[in-house]
Amino acid sequence: MVMMIDPRQPWQNPANLRQVSGLDLSSRAVSSVTKSSSDSAKSHAGGRHQQRRAGGGHPGRKRYSFKRELFQLWDTITTHCYRQMVQKDRSIWERLMWFFILVIEAAVLAAILNTAWIGFTSSPLITTLHDTLYPAQNVPFPAISLCNNNRISRTAAVRYADVLARKDPDGRNVSYFLEQVRLLGKLYDFDYENLHQMTQFQEFLDVHDISNASGIFSAFEVLTKLSPRCEDMLLRCFWKSIELPCMTKNDMIEVRRTQYGFCCTFNFIGHTEDNEIHPPSYYLDVTGPEMGLVLLVNGSANDYFYNLFNSIGFSLQVFNPTEVPDITSGGVQEQFIHLGTETFIRVDAITINSEPDVRRYSKETRQCVFRNELLKYGGRYGRSNCVAACRIRSVVALCECVPFYMPTAAGVAGDRSLTVCNLQHIVCLNKYKIKWSTVITNIVDIPGLEKEMEESLYCPECLPSCTNTKYHISTSELPLIPTRRTGFSFTRGIEDVSEIAVVRIFFGQPETWMYKQDVASYWFEIFSNFGGMCGIMAGLSLISISENVYFVLRQFVLVALARFGGGRWWENRRRARHQRRLALTMLE
Repeated sequence: MVMMIDPRQPWQNPANLRQVSGLDLSSRAVSSVTKSSSDSAKSHAGGRHQQRRAGGGHPGRKRYSFKRELFQLWDTITTHCYRQMVQKDRSIWERLMWFFILVIEAAVLAAILNTAWIGFTSSPLITTLHDTLYPAQNVPFPAISLCNNNRISRTAAVRYADVLARKDPDGRNVSYFLEQVRLLGKLYDFDYENLHQMTQFQEFLDVHDISNASGIFSAFEVLTKLSPRCEDMLLRCFWKSIELPCMTKNDMIEVRRTQYGFCCTFNFIGHTEDNEIHPPSYYLDVTGPEMGLVLLVNGSANDYFYNLFNSIGFSLQVFNPTEVPDITSGGVQEQFIHLGTETFIRVDAITINSEPDVRRYSKETRQCVFRNELLKYGGRYGRSNCVAACRIRSVVALCECVPFYMPTAAGVAGDRSLTVCNLQHIVCLNKYKIKWSTVITNIVDIPGLEKEMEESLYCPECLPSCTNTKYHISTSELPLIPTRRTGFSFTRGIEDVSEIAVVRIFFGQPETWMYKQDVASYWFEIFSNFGGMCGIMAGLSLISISENVYFVLRQFVLVALARFGGGRWWENRRRARHQRRLALTMLE
């Protein structure tokens, strides 16, 4: 068919057509197309009306299809292998092959991510050796406790027996009461033989030996008087080769309560008997046997009255200065000192520090407690303090009293109104003493040990400290011999060295080890690991994630337009695009 051009018509004249700008021509073409489309629309109005009545909608209008949108996403997404499933030139078998490949990749990726996530969550923290040259001068010198194996001084026992004999209405002599005073030693080890004798003696004390402060018999006050005096045990004290007064108030040595009763302690920072807290005092910037703590002690073997270990000498304990010395908590190193010897105790420290990020995890996850958490244990948390408080609660619950040597008001429990155990409580204390000497923080199902678990002291809240210093000791011992040299000597002027001992406690080397507890993987490391796995297995990246987010948001918009009156606007927009394409086609 040949189209005839009339030169008389301006819009059909080729010369005029060349003079018209592209913009004017486009506008006229669009107007012409619009007019033609309008005429065509009028001519087919009846057809559209019939289609709308039939539910077909506008002619040429594409209804919303999620399948079409999804296939369009797969055909253009940057992620691997998805377009192979929707390309029309591929057979159905090839598309199925790619589909199963993607399913297998997704399953393997999910398994790998799940395994990695379990690894991150099950062990979120890690402890590493941070510094092998951590200066010893930054580590506090450990607390030292020196306890005489003899827990009741014979001299003090005779003096107390004489006081009781004077108060006895029956007029019994000092020798009788001296044997009765020996029964008070059972308050240390909770053993008993003649229960009737102990009960009678306690009834006598409740009537005739009443404390002026409390109005009742006080085992605490009596055993304080009966304990060997530190002034008699300590002959000379040296710190960094400088001799200092041993027992001057606020000086080196103090009398404090331990598991063995009243002992001579050095550098114990915790609560004193007057409920005061001492700041850290002693650090060492030098090492060696001459530069630490040196004690010359007197055993006074002839003053023994109640021997706790059936041996003559001393029990020396090394522990953290901020915690009470509790052997069952694992924080105490113990060494027995024999008379007539010089004992060298080398101390090596290990410091453990936890990063602040560790605090974000629960105590059950990190398995430790920071110092400023659980402040009820003496104002500063320590595992030994926690175990001591847990034991006190158990003793009070089972026997309704507290042994005199446990740190109650002045140390951990914070309650001076608790009843101090006396001889009438020995039966109950003896019954549960094995329980209180075995501490567990978690119950583990071990075949054959079910009974032991039930009979142990359960303290689940007593976890280790997140920041802590642990001390380990190694000892050597040499016999003492009398010296006659004119120079300096610790035993100068002492002829009989069989009842004395020299103890040296010192740092073995100027450097210590420091461990650091930190988060095993920070968020950016986990993000990097997961991103690498997703990239290798499925080709995922932030771009592909953005594409999927855009796809989801687009579907919400399309559905909203289709349901809430956006269909007419969408149809007009589609029609305008169609008209522009038609105009451009005519221009070409």
